[in-house]
Amino acid sequence: MPPRTPTMAYICHTCLRTLHLRLPHPSIPLRKLTTTTTTTPDFETGTFRKDLKSTLKSEHKSRQSLKHSAFPPAYTITCGLEIHAQLNSPQKLFSRSDTSISAPPNSHIAPFDAALPGSQPRFNKSALLPAIRAAVALGCRVNAVSRFDRKHYFYWDQPAGYQITQFYSALGNDGCVVLYAHDTPLVGSGGNGGEGVKVGIRQVQLEQDTGKTIASANVSLVDLNRVGAGLIEIITDPFDLPGVEFASAVVKKLQATLRAVEACVVGMEWGGLRADVNVSIRPKGTDALGQRCEIKNLSSLKLVEEAITAEVARQVGILENGGVVESETRGWDVEKGTTKRLRGKEGEVDYRYMPDPDLGPVVIAPGVVESVKNGLPPLPDEVLAQLTGVGYHLSVKDAQTLMMWDEGEARVIPYYKDVVEKVTTALGPAAQKQKKGKEIGKIVGNWLIHELGGTLTTRTLSWSQNPLSPTTLASLLTHLLTNRITSATAKSLLSTLASPSPSETRTIEQIIEQENLAIKPLSEEELEGIVRRTVASDDDGGRSAGVLAQIRALEGGDGAGKGREKKRKGLASFFVGKVMKELAGRVKAERVEGAVEKVLKEVV
Repeated sequence: MPPRTPTMAYICHTCLRTLHLRLPHPSIPLRKLTTTTTTTPDFETGTFRKDLKSTLKSEHKSRQSLKHSAFPPAYTITCGLEIHAQLNSPQKLFSRSDTSISAPPNSHIAPFDAALPGSQPRFNKSALLPAIRAAVALGCRVNAVSRFDRKHYFYWDQPAGYQITQFYSALGNDGCVVLYAHDTPLVGSGGNGGEGVKVGIRQVQLEQDTGKTIASANVSLVDLNRVGAGLIEIITDPFDLPGVEFASAVVKKLQATLRAVEACVVGMEWGGLRADVNVSIRPKGTDALGQRCEIKNLSSLKLVEEAITAEVARQVGILENGGVVESETRGWDVEKGTTKRLRGKEGEVDYRYMPDPDLGPVVIAPGVVESVKNGLPPLPDEVLAQLTGVGYHLSVKDAQTLMMWDEGEARVIPYYKDVVEKVTTALGPAAQKQKKGKEIGKIVGNWLIHELGGTLTTRTLSWSQNPLSPTTLASLLTHLLTNRITSATAKSLLSTLASPSPSETRTIEQIIEQENLAIKPLSEEELEGIVRRTVASDDDGGRSAGVLAQIRALEGGDGAGKGREKKRKGLASFFVGKVMKELAGRVKAERVEGAVEKVLKEVV
């Protein structure tokens, strides 16, 4: 049988429409992740489990003991990142096997994934769309034609003995990611103000993933489910580090950008994003970069920081002892808190790169990239600017909290915007001229994050289990902002609504009316009368009379200055509390305080 001729992968507007029809969302195709709980294999017992537990404890101990310290002032530290992110595709890059993060081991393998003789790759176009979204979001030039190459090296979780990647002709080039002060305080230390610090992205390339090895002292287990899953590899230009947290901030910003456009939805916490970090040092004032070493497969931001800190210390020690830093590929030793040599650093010759003979070029038709660009949602910096700008006025901290909650399928930001819109509409134009009308976004944000968020946390409910609809929360806040209920009443109602009874069908308005929770329309004369009766009461065992006597003593000259004023205010709050309790919190505290102060001036 003659060999199969490689087929060119051509993607056009018809491909976009076809893929959109097959996948859940018309604008951005999403992957369905398998999250089935698996049973523990028989081999995961005894010594294996003991070794695994020991490793986890050692890892935790090393992380707790490793402290970040400032870089040695005599050296400039340079870093380069290679980020491997799993594409948001329902199937693998060159086979029809499903992608999964928690399926039983070795249950999602096609013949090509296992490198069975005679099996050949077939490019999956659905994996190309999220890769294009990633390249566009990172500001790359997306190439109309890109090609696949074989990168040869042997490892037991890579059955073919080579990895299919894009080395000579990548999908995208010449992008960047920009870090601002809200990403890391280290940006401000460089004197860049609001301009930010740009980190160049050399290229974004398609790549197939390898398998997963689970190693212990006695046995190594291989899971091939991940083999062939579609990745993008993001290769940055070298950049100088003002501090170790800057590198982790770059990784975090890249991950947030990829998630925002739903190019890669599985983060570092699930193993869907891994970082290789290249570190080199050189004496201050030297232009030429030092010899770099690569630390492989760092699976969290914390590990990125720890590995860089340890590697810098190692290289400084070598240079200051008169040695020479060798080009190496290193790994992270969780037990010792140091990097360890894996092998000498391979170059292009060692990997024996060659064009893959079984795969044709990937050709993107004119207009496809522009179509993808027009369909992208706002990027994280755009969302932050919107939430902190006119219309919402959130603080950067609160806006970032909403953005963090909004990752995945939580949809917190649309909920927040919906509540703001409903409250604004309910208050009407007159309220917009008042100070509180201009701060509706802040007020809603505060209640959503601190009050509703705190209530859900107390009840161990996730955001997806939030029982309050935007309409309900908007109604509650509208009653508060129009002075129909007090803040204490609103918080009590929120707590009640967060634990609804199945038989409870009343609206906010009905609950307030039927339980007499509305602020009482008391005149000033009526309120002052209640305060006079409270101050003169003798039904509390003489406590009111005693407090009044102390206030008279202060007015008579005991004590002086700020101390006397503070003590008098504390004594007056006793009567404020009694009045508020009698009125069941249905009068605003500010009015009660004013009335108490007025009555005390009369009777003291």
